[in-house]
Amino acid sequence: MTGDQAFSLAKVFGAKPQNWVTKQTDYLVVGLIETALGEEPITKKLLTGTPTISERDFLDWCQARLAQWSRSLGG
Repeated sequence: MTGDQAFSLAKVFGAKPQNWVTKQTDYLVVGLIETALGEEPITKKLLTGTPTISERDFLDWCQARLAQWSRSLGG
């Protein structure tokens, strides 16, 4: 998924997505980082010590939020 798609999903499910990492950042969603052969796949955001989750984990969280909403609506 694109970053814009991930931001939209995060907003829909109540998260506050941002393009930067601060002390208030709870999780950093990490997708595929493309590099040349032999290069380290690194971005400065990964060096902050902020807990990371995979794109799959993010989608699982979205699915859990949707199920929670469905239960609260009696579905």
